[in-house]
Amino acid sequence: MKGIEKYKIVTILLLFLCTNTILSQESEKKEKPNQGFVFRLSEQDVILPITSIEWGHPDRWSFTSRYIHSFEKERKRRLWQNNLGLSISPGLSGGRLGVGYLGIYSPPSLREFALFIELRSVLLRTWGNPLSTIPNTTFVGAELKICLSWLINLGAGYYSPITNSNENINPFWGFHFGIGI
Repeated sequence: MKGIEKYKIVTILLLFLCTNTILSQESEKKEKPNQGFVFRLSEQDVILPITSIEWGHPDRWSFTSRYIHSFEKERKRRLWQNNLGLSISPGLSGGRLGVGYLGIYSPPSLREFALFIELRSVLLRTWGNPLSTIPNTTFVGAELKICLSWLINLGAGYYSPITNSNENINPFWGFHFGIGI
């Protein structure tokens, strides 16, 4: 028994030392100051606490927070940027958790223009008084979202129920529109 305890302690110490070494190397890099509500984790990773406020079906009013990982290190001269995105969208009558592809088209000649396209898998949970479905139901689905000039966004998705219940719950199309990305 004592041999197993020593093994556990040595394993925990090794994990701690490896983790500490990796984290200390990350902290030695030059860090850019955070800009407003943008939290830069690295050159390619960013957390945006509130990126949009939307009204939609079935969750009514909601806001979205997201984590974005850029696949390219050099983004300033790129016409098309490829990213991975994780998003959470709590709302009055439901919430969505999504993961997917984010494409950003931004021509250098038009500094104020950008086209943001997102295709993501979504887990949707309803509560309260959702539109066109019943509360306390879980759905899985896919969404497509388009945003023009970082201001106006439109999205649509198809959701199928995954909750086991005695009620007949139908799949449905949902939509969202709002401001932000």
